[in-house]
Amino acid sequence: MKKAIVLGATGTIGQIIVKDLVESGVEVIAADLDEEKLQELKARNNNKIETNLLNIKDKEKTVEILRRGKVCVNATNYVFNIDVMKAAAEAGVSVLDLGGLFTRTKEQLKLDQEMKDANVLSITGMGSDPGTSNVFSRFGVEQLDEAEEIHIRYGSTSSGVTFGFAIDTYIGEIEQNAYAVKGGKLVEVPPLGDEEYTQFHEEIGLEKTYAIIHSELATLPTSFPNVQEITYKDTWDPSTREKLETLISVGLLDNEPIEIRGEKTIPRRQTVAAMQTILAEKETPIWGTDSLLVEVKGKKNGNDASIKLELLVKQQSEWGASPTQYATAIPASIAAQMILNDEINVVGVKPPEQCIDPDKFIEYLKSKNVRLHITHIETEISK
Repeated sequence: MKKAIVLGATGTIGQIIVKDLVESGVEVIAADLDEEKLQELKARNNNKIETNLLNIKDKEKTVEILRRGKVCVNATNYVFNIDVMKAAAEAGVSVLDLGGLFTRTKEQLKLDQEMKDANVLSITGMGSDPGTSNVFSRFGVEQLDEAEEIHIRYGSTSSGVTFGFAIDTYIGEIEQNAYAVKGGKLVEVPPLGDEEYTQFHEEIGLEKTYAIIHSELATLPTSFPNVQEITYKDTWDPSTREKLETLISVGLLDNEPIEIRGEKTIPRRQTVAAMQTILAEKETPIWGTDSLLVEVKGKKNGNDASIKLELLVKQQSEWGASPTQYATAIPASIAAQMILNDEINVVGVKPPEQCIDPDKFIEYLKSKNVRLHITHIETEISK
């Protein structure tokens, strides 16, 4: 059996990726820094996985572990994406990650020739969004005769939790300008700018969404150069925004080292570590429904037309997975399985929309505990 390596396997998303791969009959090698958490993960998966203690900065050890599989799912922090890609190239193993927050994705794309020379594939951003959102975008484009607009939105009814995924990602989203394609040109948008109300499925309703920096805008404009409008917007809890803005204003999220009692420390690293521990103990999440909504507008048979795909995800209690965890982990697991099953046969650095067949992906998705609504609308023009 061909093995899948999961790096960052005990993390928020990594542990759910491992679970789905195991449930899908894949042999998994789980690697992470924390031996105790690795053993807990192994027990939760009925001892069906192999575990390896690994510091991702140890390239030699990383390459050694990666050589034992056919595909690597990188569920570590996005700052390690390039390190993992280079290790995968040396090991001769295909790799996919969960996104690079636009800037890191742009850097990853520059390694295309290096991955081709190694005869392996690197998929950039194969979680929910980016990931499913990219594949859905391609599905919509291919359904139309002419695609003019792509709009991606994420909504949720969950409450009681300040950070639904990695805190570092939230910080990046509030600190950096977003991007959008307007009038055929890639433009910058202030963080949490261009706010609007988005109508999601009736389980979620009308929610305010904001432009945030996201990896889809690093690749979709190149993949679909004729599309004149491409936007990404997400919901943001006002209290989360207020907390982060306060921490930024007093310097607790600075990346420059400071000296405290004779020792150098990085404020952001210490603050994030403390928040992860404290919030996990203080907060009581109330999980609702997450929605990933992708709408592609354009022309079909000479008429105005649109394709709307909306993926609805709820908490997976038996897996201990929030809606966001499940929605992010499942696409990564699916892509890894497609590589293992030789259903993706390209090399180099590719975003999901350039290497994953939407129909095959959707077939896998339908076997998971999600709901997918696809709506085709065509408005005949009166003559």
